[in-house]
Amino acid sequence: MPTPNLAGVIKKDDVFRKGTGSYAADYVSWARIANHLHTHAPEWEFALREAPEGGHVWKAPDGTGYVVSYFIGPDRQFTPDFVFPCQDNRNQPIPFEKVSCRTLTDTHRRALCANAAFTFSLGYELWAKEEVEAATSTDPAPAPAKTKAKPEPKPEPAADPADQPLTQDDRKLILALMKDLPTDKLQPILNQFREAFSLPADAKVSAHITTQAHAAMLRSALEAA
Repeated sequence: MPTPNLAGVIKKDDVFRKGTGSYAADYVSWARIANHLHTHAPEWEFALREAPEGGHVWKAPDGTGYVVSYFIGPDRQFTPDFVFPCQDNRNQPIPFEKVSCRTLTDTHRRALCANAAFTFSLGYELWAKEEVEAATSTDPAPAPAKTKAKPEPKPEPAADPADQPLTQDDRKLILALMKDLPTDKLQPILNQFREAFSLPADAKVSAHITTQAHAAMLRSALEAA
């Protein structure tokens, strides 16, 4: 079975911006990349190759750590090895001896995104710094203009996009990103959400994530965490 070409699958709605100034970068969350793979390449599995000494972290000649990832196809074919470094939040390599559990999980998800671009061209536009297309509009065609004899009625005010309900997929992605965050970083975000939307201090945040405004606030806070 040939390798799927998923160029053009991601859209502007998938893309977030992290950082400011010269450190600003566009990215797509690992959960959204995984969702696109499940949808468009459901029979391909992502895996990390075991290191010679055991575990999944390999040791580079300079003493830093990296992982080796690949995909397994529906016919049990293996894609070429894809090497990805263990990095800190400044994209600096981390010494092998200092690779923690959190470093490994972060590297696993980053390697998934990078290898998806390498193998399937999924999200390659961000790596190549090419413009990402907007999703195709499903709005109905505008009605033909009326004659001057019958003045057109005043259009109703457009609904605020922030009040639009979330899709189930978008809600699941937000919940997945929250679940992946350590408790000490997640709790202040939950308190901030309750305060922003006038919820009681003991309100369960997950039950109140229903609109685009809720998702936008959480995305911003999760990106900054």
